[in-house]
Amino acid sequence: MAVCDDSGALLAESGEKLLDGEDEDEKDEQEEESVLQREISVTGGEARLLGLALADVYGTRAKNGLGHAKDYYLELPPVSCSMEKWSELACLAREGAVACCPTAAAFFDGLCEGLGWDVYESLLDFEIYTLELQRRERVQARIRPPTDTSSSSDSSESLVLDASTTEEESEVSGTGAVDTEASEPSGKRKKPHTGRCTGFAIAGDSSKIGGVGDAVLVSQTVDLPGLLYGFGDFDCVLRLQLPGLEILAYDCDGRFCPVGMNSAGLGVCVFNLHDRQTEGFEKPSVSVQTLVWELLLCGHTLRSALAWLQQLKLPPMCGSGLLLVDASGAATVELNPGGPVIGDVHLEDPVLRANHPILSKSATTFGAGKKAQRDSERRLQAVEAELERRKDADAKEQFDGGAAISVLRKAKKVRNIATLAVIGLDLLRGFWLLMFRERQSVSNVEAARFAVEFGLVPGPQAVTTTFGALVSAHQGDDI
Repeated sequence: MAVCDDSGALLAESGEKLLDGEDEDEKDEQEEESVLQREISVTGGEARLLGLALADVYGTRAKNGLGHAKDYYLELPPVSCSMEKWSELACLAREGAVACCPTAAAFFDGLCEGLGWDVYESLLDFEIYTLELQRRERVQARIRPPTDTSSSSDSSESLVLDASTTEEESEVSGTGAVDTEASEPSGKRKKPHTGRCTGFAIAGDSSKIGGVGDAVLVSQTVDLPGLLYGFGDFDCVLRLQLPGLEILAYDCDGRFCPVGMNSAGLGVCVFNLHDRQTEGFEKPSVSVQTLVWELLLCGHTLRSALAWLQQLKLPPMCGSGLLLVDASGAATVELNPGGPVIGDVHLEDPVLRANHPILSKSATTFGAGKKAQRDSERRLQAVEAELERRKDADAKEQFDGGAAISVLRKAKKVRNIATLAVIGLDLLRGFWLLMFRERQSVSNVEAARFAVEFGLVPGPQAVTTTFGALVSAHQGDDI
């Protein structure tokens, strides 16, 4: 297995660092390299020891990532939830893991022991985001005109903001078009938002997508609010080894939210899928991240993964969508507190996934607004159109991880400024391709130009660039 950076340079098996600090102080240089390291390898004799070993080398990044989440959801007005509620959900997630996911629970026990704090607080990305969507729904219910017959004060119904609004509009300019579905009352700061991950999977003959020979692939964009996830600066690949099993997982900002593959041949991609049901927040249930870790750490194949999901003892805590693939086929799974909804296994036909229900059983409780659903559908249509274009092209190619990423890069408007990474998992070849978004330092000249352009005085302008709201990208090398 291998990874490569956004320049396309392949990393050796030794896992050379992508970023090397050049501080004068050698100690500072080592600390900076530790933070910016893009690949971390850990070995453990069993799941708990693996978690303990990972905590030793990943603890600082994990603690900082949780801090970013708490600052965003607990401190940035308007506040999404309380610390009391966060802790309550962590306790319910722990009970769910112990009851349903023993391997993941043992892994988390080792992490808790090594970190010295409750790692289950970090395993709630999808769940806390759902609370934020519920908060927006309550706000919207209060500000809707009384004549709007579609309004509802039911707190179990949630709202997704216009998914076509980019982070560039909401974080940098602050003057993006107002979303009439989800406007905040005047005077309150509007949080950056996104739920735009898009991907596809295929197993078997690749001729239907313009390939030559067989392929076993799953690929997705990782679209997340930069302010919430450290602007992608701390994303990395975790290479985890257990006896007889290897896991390769992309993790964003130390949040233990994996997208990855195991050496049994299973690839897993994860997507937000907002479900309005809230039963999972009221009783022991399985968080999305816990469920994905169990799939990877247990060495599941597609068939065993689907069988395990069908007999899950406790419900998922909130909604999400999965793409699962191995050599036997590809399938989508839609999770909600009513239980997993499992799609058909497809061989030779691509399975596409975004942020709206693909399976009819999930549609009745889908909580997103019409604009978000239309945007999600449009992105899938763009990917489908790009696959059709390749199918009809005269020149055919071996469809590998690089080709999969190329599809997502060329499909119209699938990526935006919130795209922190694009992932291509080639399970047939045991090959992983990952393209990070790398930020550049802003020079004094650029900073002065930004200050003039945005009407900023030197003080606020310096803070703005420090926290990454202004990004200078490599020309012609965007992801």
